Amino acid sequence: MLDVFLNVTMPVFLVAIIAAGFQRWRKIPVGPVNQITLYLLTPALIFTLLVQQRIPASASVRIVGAMVVTTALIMVISVLLSKVLRHDRAMGGAFMLSTAFPNSGNLALPVLLLAFGEEGLAVGVIVFVTQAIMGQSLGVFIAAGSQMNRMESLKQVFKLPAIYGIIAALLVRLLGVELPFVILQPIKLLSQAAIPVMLVVLGCQLAGELRLDSLLSLAAALLVRLVVSAPLAYGATLLFDLDALSQSVVVIVCAMPVAVFTTILATEFRANPRFVTNAVVTSTLASTFTLTLVIPVVRSLIGG
Repeated sequence: MLDVFLNVTMPVFLVAIIAAGFQRWRKIPVGPVNQITLYLLTPALIFTLLVQQRIPASASVRIVGAMVVTTALIMVISVLLSKVLRHDRAMGGAFMLSTAFPNSGNLALPVLLLAFGEEGLAVGVIVFVTQAIMGQSLGVFIAAGSQMNRMESLKQVFKLPAIYGIIAALLVRLLGVELPFVILQPIKLLSQAAIPVMLVVLGCQLAGELRLDSLLSLAAALLVRLVVSAPLAYGATLLFDLDALSQSVVVIVCAMPVAVFTTILATEFRANPRFVTNAVVTSTLASTFTLTLVIPVVRSLIGG
């Protein structure tokens, strides 16, 4: 367990901690960095990962299926909890953002690389792209729905560039197009900056002042995100008959804290961004310990 903490989780968190220290020192505005990540780096990363993906289609479909089923189950639980807690529309959207979307990118990918090597990273990429697609479509719909009707919320999905990066990459794959170096290389350079910048954004979020409120809702969100999601994911992996490595990756990703991009969406669409930011920060801090427990358990029970 100590080995996992020192060699898997801690190196990733150290980058975020360094960024948090820098933010405390210089107090730079994070908004422009968020916008660069949302509108430039994330679409480039999704496009590059999709175009370069080499895992067989049949395996990819099963991994995607497991993630979709897991997300659907989490959302059902979140809706029920939201009704019990009597949330209004904005709080309901914030609660859903805080439970349904794990940090499958800037935290999960480095952790998976250290825990399982390049093969684990390849599976993690599929999970990340799946989550990115759901986040940039379903997540936008949920966030926008806190202030808009369903049709207006749906329109917001198509105003963000990530959805077009997905479409473009799928067309390139389906048509078998070989992109010239002069086009592909700039996109790859942008994509290589995505994960480090996401970790910096995460660190800047950690450096923000926590003014905790809605503690019961926050505790419920963290319980779903850090504790309940992993067993649900394991059940979904059995349903889709995934191999041991894919099972391990899916379960570990689903045990990740709240995705950083949810704060960007919550801020953009006024879906109680303070609650979502609190969920991101507290779940990330808590995951330093929960992931240290989950990873060795997954390795021993599932393998990979």
